[in-house]
Amino acid sequence: MQTIAGVPRDEVLKVAEEVVKRFLVLPENKKPERTGGYFTIQHKESGKRYFINEIGQCLPEMDHDCFLYVQEKTRRLGMMNVISKHISAWQSRNRERHEYAGAIMAPKDSKGFKEGRDLIGGFSGINEHSEEAILLVIWMIFRWMTLEDAREICAISDNQLFEPLLIVCNDLFDRPIGNARKA
Repeated sequence: MQTIAGVPRDEVLKVAEEVVKRFLVLPENKKPERTGGYFTIQHKESGKRYFINEIGQCLPEMDHDCFLYVQEKTRRLGMMNVISKHISAWQSRNRERHEYAGAIMAPKDSKGFKEGRDLIGGFSGINEHSEEAILLVIWMIFRWMTLEDAREICAISDNQLFEPLLIVCNDLFDRPIGNARKA
C-alpha cells in the first residue's frame, strides 16, 4: 500500500473528503455552488506526483481547467521554493497567466513531522482561499505542519477561511495518524 510521508494514501484521501465536506457547509463559504475539485500531493525534490484525485464534485464546466491548474500550482510552487523559498502559491500568483494560488508546503524550519517538509499539496475547484484553507487543515491533521506554519501561510494570503475551518475540524486531530510517528 502506498504511503505518503508515513500515512496510507487511502487515509489521506479519506481525511481530505471529510475536510472538504465540512468546508462546503461553512457559512463563510462564498461559493456554495462549487462542491469539490482536484487534490494532489507531489514530492518536493523529485517532483513525483503521488496522486491527483477528485474530492467532492468539480463543476463539469471547470473540470478540465481545474485538473490542469492543480498540477501547475504544485509544479510552480516546487520551482519557486527552490528559487525563492516560497511556501505558498500566493507568492507567485499571476491571474493574467492563469497561475493561481491553492498550493502549499511546510516551511523548511517547520516543527511538524520531518516527512511533511518534502510534500507540496494543491487543490483546485472552489476558490483560492478555500483551497488553501483546506490544504492547511489537512497538513495539520497529519502533523506535516504546525499551527504556526499555517498561520504564516495565512498571513501571506490574508486567508480568513482557515480559522473557521480549523474549528469545525477540531475533532479530526484526535485520530491516530499513519504509523504513530514523532516529529
